[in-house]
Amino acid sequence: MKIKLVQLSVQPEQAANQARMRAALHDAQPDEWIVFPEGMLSGYFPEQPDYLDNLDAEAIRRGIEDIQRIVTDRKCNCVFGSALRRENRWHNSVLLLTSDGQRHVHHKVELSELDRNVFSPGNQVTAYTVGNLTLGIQACRELIFPQTWSDLKTAGAQIVFHINNAIQPHDALWEHILITRAVEQSIFVCSVNNGAPPQALASYLIAPSGKVLLKTEVQQDQMLAAEIDLNEVIADLTQRTDY
Repeated sequence: MKIKLVQLSVQPEQAANQARMRAALHDAQPDEWIVFPEGMLSGYFPEQPDYLDNLDAEAIRRGIEDIQRIVTDRKCNCVFGSALRRENRWHNSVLLLTSDGQRHVHHKVELSELDRNVFSPGNQVTAYTVGNLTLGIQACRELIFPQTWSDLKTAGAQIVFHINNAIQPHDALWEHILITRAVEQSIFVCSVNNGAPPQALASYLIAPSGKVLLKTEVQQDQMLAAEIDLNEVIADLTQRTDY
């Protein structure tokens, strides 16, 4: 299974973000997983008073359809963040688009104080199955709620895709939490962060052993890819012998 981290600096303009997503997907290989940051399509600037006023729900819908066409054509899979409006409420969401046309949406449940000013929370966390893979999705501060990760493991998750917009210097300590989540649940963790300054926390692909397989440079656009072996995942944690 091949995974590509696409760390980009998230911009306010959807058109600019969408164009860079299209460029990153241009060379995607069949069955490859392409992962972008939180808010990648719509932009993520909830600290701005006019943030919601500048979001265009119809343009976001068309952008998702555009990305879906590329994913289907390239026969890859894609995970990315975007603001989404559902039933007249805006959510901070993660989209999973698959090579066979499936579309799954995770609305961020554990909202930050900043998020709560503009977004409504989701109400559930689900493990998804794509082919022979079972996966979980988390966004940003959901990293610090271990019970959810445990629930995803119980549901059979072999990897958790964690999209991120944690760019303040103190967020760098989350590297240790990402490694902890991989080790404690014996899963792969793929975390992709916004590359905008003053980013101090990189983007990562981490094995169940805690080994960091990929780590980006901070404050720059960068794509890194690696193959992983899902046989490294320990399905039954009561039978583990690694620690």
